[in-house]
Amino acid sequence: MLLNVDPFNQGSQYLNVPIKTMGEVVEAVGLPHFVHQLTLFLNELVPLDFVHVERSRLDSRSPLGYRCEWLGSGAVNEAQSVVDDVMALYYERFQAVDPLFAGIRTTVGTHLVVRDMSQVPAGEFRERIFESREIAHECVLTKSAPRTQCSLAIVRRDRLPPFSLADLNYLRHLGELLFPLVELHASTAAIKRTANAVTDTDPLVLFDARIERDGIRLSKREYETCRHLIRGHTVPEIAELLGVLQTSAKSYVQRAFAKLGVRTRRELAQWALGQPVQNEGHARSR
Repeated sequence: MLLNVDPFNQGSQYLNVPIKTMGEVVEAVGLPHFVHQLTLFLNELVPLDFVHVERSRLDSRSPLGYRCEWLGSGAVNEAQSVVDDVMALYYERFQAVDPLFAGIRTTVGTHLVVRDMSQVPAGEFRERIFESREIAHECVLTKSAPRTQCSLAIVRRDRLPPFSLADLNYLRHLGELLFPLVELHASTAAIKRTANAVTDTDPLVLFDARIERDGIRLSKREYETCRHLIRGHTVPEIAELLGVLQTSAKSYVQRAFAKLGVRTRRELAQWALGQPVQNEGHARSR
């Protein structure tokens, strides 16, 4: 059975939704299987492979300026444990530097954004989150108030076609029906996981976040060199890890430091942690 829903209270725009599955979504609000029911519901309307749900809130105490809660992920024809493992990695390592969300984090209102996979930079983020799972298409629906943003990411593998304009239009209107449920679930759910929980203490995550926030563009080698330095490796060790000459590794360090405005490993660590960089050369001359 289909239920006609008019989310804008206008006679010209109706949504046909399966009433039984919709009822199961409503009944699951606040319960651990809410996202699973939401995934089944959406898949009946717009074929998909995965759904990810999150809420972020402004938080001046966080190094990132906000706190992000991963409310859960759902899958069609995929073991839940596999999806959870991939998304746990995403929220631990990559969420803070995801360019899609960086562009809509401070917006207000309802937005639908389609990720251009060709624009995802080559590297670990693209390989482990998208290519390893054969992810080909993703659209993200967000509803934002001044201090809070809820997001629904709808994902397709390469077995499904790209989202059509009709799909996107339908999802955009469907958000007006679903976001009140998502917001209620976020407020009442007993089980939710805080993303970036390690960012208060992990300099690598903070380094990635500041690189993205400040819009600094390091080459792949410059970036890898900085991360190895933060981990405590020496330049000779980095050269061996990267399979390059020591002179090349030293050159990567110098170019990266020039872009970051630091001169030593200690200053790099301070920069990554968002602390004032105390120039060691000046300190010694005083």
